[in-house]
Amino acid sequence: MGSNFFLDNDDLRFHFENVVEWGEIADLAENGFKLPDGHANLEEAKEFYRNVVEAVGEYSADFIAPRAHLIDTQGIRLVDGQVEFGKALQEVFDGLKERELYGMATPRELGGSNCPMAVFFTAAEVIARADVSVMTHFGFHGAIALALMLYAAKEGAMKYGPEGVTSVRWESAIRELAAGTVCGAMDLTEPDAGSDLGRIRMRAVRRDAKWYLTGEKIFITAGYAQHHLVLAKTEEGSADDPNALKKLSLFLVPRRIERDGKTIENIRITKVEEKLGHHGSATCSLEFEESEGELVGQVNQGFELMLMLMNSARLGVGFEAVGLSEKAYRMAREFASQRKTMGQLIERHPVVAELLMDMQLDIAAARALNYDAVNAVEVSTRLEMMLAVAPPKDPEQLRKLQRRLSSTKRRARLLTPLVKYMSSENAVRIARDGMQIHGGIGYISEMGADKLLRDSLVLTVYEGTSQIQALMSLKDNMTQALRKPALFAREAARARLMASTASGETHRLYYKAEASVYQSIMTILARVASDKLKRTVAEKGWSDVSDFVKMSTWDPKRDFAPALLHAERFAKAFSQVAAARILLDQADKFPERRKLADRYIRRMAPRVAALTDVVHSGAAEVFEFIAEL
Repeated sequence: MGSNFFLDNDDLRFHFENVVEWGEIADLAENGFKLPDGHANLEEAKEFYRNVVEAVGEYSADFIAPRAHLIDTQGIRLVDGQVEFGKALQEVFDGLKERELYGMATPRELGGSNCPMAVFFTAAEVIARADVSVMTHFGFHGAIALALMLYAAKEGAMKYGPEGVTSVRWESAIRELAAGTVCGAMDLTEPDAGSDLGRIRMRAVRRDAKWYLTGEKIFITAGYAQHHLVLAKTEEGSADDPNALKKLSLFLVPRRIERDGKTIENIRITKVEEKLGHHGSATCSLEFEESEGELVGQVNQGFELMLMLMNSARLGVGFEAVGLSEKAYRMAREFASQRKTMGQLIERHPVVAELLMDMQLDIAAARALNYDAVNAVEVSTRLEMMLAVAPPKDPEQLRKLQRRLSSTKRRARLLTPLVKYMSSENAVRIARDGMQIHGGIGYISEMGADKLLRDSLVLTVYEGTSQIQALMSLKDNMTQALRKPALFAREAARARLMASTASGETHRLYYKAEASVYQSIMTILARVASDKLKRTVAEKGWSDVSDFVKMSTWDPKRDFAPALLHAERFAKAFSQVAAARILLDQADKFPERRKLADRYIRRMAPRVAALTDVVHSGAAEVFEFIAEL
């Protein structure tokens, strides 16, 4: 038997076996183990899931990884309006199709294997370790199929019975995606609309009961796909319209359609980008000219619906980033164990050993955060779908599931931007440190260290930049503090108390870091409140100052603006504290995890202290610099 990227990774296997909430997740996936062609019980289901990821681990190690250099050098071309893959990449895609892996997370009754998302994301890390650009392509099959199912459920266009899904809108598209015969894509970005989707210009008009889209999309991953989920404007409005996002609608647009007995190009590929990395992923510019599409959901619901897909995509990037980081760490570790300088192996030099240790710790922390997020995202997604298509008749059971849905959605919203931020930022640093450990030879392309660095750089950019994730996290935490100030104050006080009374140095260090994050939020809120109070008095006078304390009068875009300078520092600190909490909980339950948790927290605590110190300092010089521009 050859190598296996799942079986050789003890930390990954720990999370797959012990952290994923299989009891609840498998029960939801298998409808209480009542599906006629499904698994009989939890153990049978887990054995199947394990077999799937082991198969992916073997294929990734023995087939994808040996072709990574060829995938990088052969690239992708646009020939006569069609995307052509290099030979090595096509072989990999064919292998994924032959092994029926594209339909991993699609229900059996729609041609898939009915695996939970936790299995899919585990496979994502494993494939990304072999070649992250292959994973990018792989993700646009199952993810788009799942999104279509969610949209159909929200519309009431999916029927569910004892045998599972009995009918669903877009069934043929879902089956094609699961079979791997076609791919999907999500089309958001335009020349003047990147992170600011309110500036989208793509227009959709309705004529004779059909929708037609006209405009341009750029930087579209898997733009050669057959099934495109496209954001477009359905109402007039300026780019500066504060309600611009509410005028976007979502459409499913096929790239090729049948018209008058002929197959025609409904979407035209105008360019395949030459990129620094990700050479096995086609990034395309697309032209829509009266392109036929189907409305998804309701008019003006597009941004809300696309967020559902984007959040899953961001979680996917988190696993991609950890997979790439794992590869960079293992390459660096292997090189350091063989390379001698000054009479000893370089892994024995403290400066190199420290780099290797931090790489290992940061990978473990990001992986822990990823899997905690998977539990929340998976349960909330499946509960939302179930409650839409087959809610329980018992009122008490319904209320119980609704409460569970609400709590898991809140946790998913809290964790998703942290996963994207932490994992992708780690990947860039780890790939760079891996290249540094290789020294001069790392700069030679045939070693592969440069490829990992090149591939890592986009992870902090696509599916929402690190800065966007940081802004989301800070806004959500400030809003929560404002809505429930008493709860926030109690939690902050608890952290301060535990920082001095908790048993054990590691626990005290953790709570000190947690307390400093709470303090940073309070510092930021104090500045925001001061600015808002001054503005309220200036605009309305002291007679209307009571409006200041009403949550309904707070506008995050305007009122939180002074805080956004520190958003990235907050996200960096908060993500590390969140990961430390998870590792600490794991150590309390699994003693073999204690050394890992202790080491990470000892490294984390001074980093968080340094970050929050800058928040308290105010960084007034930045605003002085802005005024000088």
